[in-house]
Amino acid sequence: MLDWPTPKLKSLPPLSLYVHFPWCLKKCPYCDFNSHELRTDESRVPEEEYVATLIRDLEFALQDVWGRRLSSVFLGGGRPVYLAPKQWTQC
Repeated sequence: MLDWPTPKLKSLPPLSLYVHFPWCLKKCPYCDFNSHELRTDESRVPEEEYVATLIRDLEFALQDVWGRRLSSVFLGGGRPVYLAPKQWTQC
């Protein structure tokens, strides 16, 4: 086993945050994101539950990233437009 030296950083590198939205109006044939087509029998996107889960996930990771600067936020996967404005205020 090789004994690699531990890198010495002057400061912690910045973070990039990716927020995944798994809902689409239609699943594109070329898309390999974990996304799901909204069906006509679904009354709503479970956005409140989804946002609560995102917040819990971020709180869990907070101890590992505390003190690091956030340099960018990426929104992707499906269509972020399916999240109601009310939910954005909690993010």
